[in-house]
Amino acid sequence: MPAVAAQNRDIAYVLHTRPYRETSLLATLFARESGRFSAVARASRNARGGNPVRPFARLHVSWVGKTDLKTLRTVEIARPSPVLAGERLFVGLYLNELVTRLLHEGESHQVLFDRYDRTLEYLAGAHALEPMLRIFELSLLEDLGYGLRLDIDCLTGAPVVADGRYRLIPGEGVTAVENDDDGAAFSGEHLLAIAVGRLDGLAVLRSAKRLTRLALTPYLGDKPLASRDLFRGKGPDMRSTL
Repeated sequence: MPAVAAQNRDIAYVLHTRPYRETSLLATLFARESGRFSAVARASRNARGGNPVRPFARLHVSWVGKTDLKTLRTVEIARPSPVLAGERLFVGLYLNELVTRLLHEGESHQVLFDRYDRTLEYLAGAHALEPMLRIFELSLLEDLGYGLRLDIDCLTGAPVVADGRYRLIPGEGVTAVENDDDGAAFSGEHLLAIAVGRLDGLAVLRSAKRLTRLALTPYLGDKPLASRDLFRGKGPDMRSTL
């Protein structure tokens, strides 16, 4: 008798889907134990009662396959997709794109999965968008091994001081600068606030956004983020979030 293919089981989110052949979907998933992987969801596009293979729904899934492309066997909804609209929808798409672009296939990221899960819950509520988004970006960097130590000068080991000015060295940390002629340095006060997650002021939030953009850029490469492009033309307030 032929061997029965072993099924893998996990809890997962769908990051992206696109049509595959006549009735199926090709899905990118982020699973708690198994990390990011791609799988075919057969006949999903014609599923009765709605298609469960959709972004932002927390799912129980099982799949088979030894190649890079798996085949989903079962999909059960653990928590329905939140109703996201306007800016909150774009932020959700941005989260999915970051995870898709930066996580290596098949690598487990349990801490980041739990952070993603909580961030989606916050996104569905009335929580302020920017603080939770910046915290997710910093957590993503930390989980990937690119975390930033913002309270210590990475070159000298000296503590960051509130009245100092510092520049970011991506992948390394921050270091003091003697002058800030181009206005590109960060306030030590802001860095210390970001380091402890105290993102409760407009000036600190602006610094946090600039910091995470600079820190993520080397790992995202030259290809623009589609979710940021979608923001264009949606108004200055929406563009400012990402």
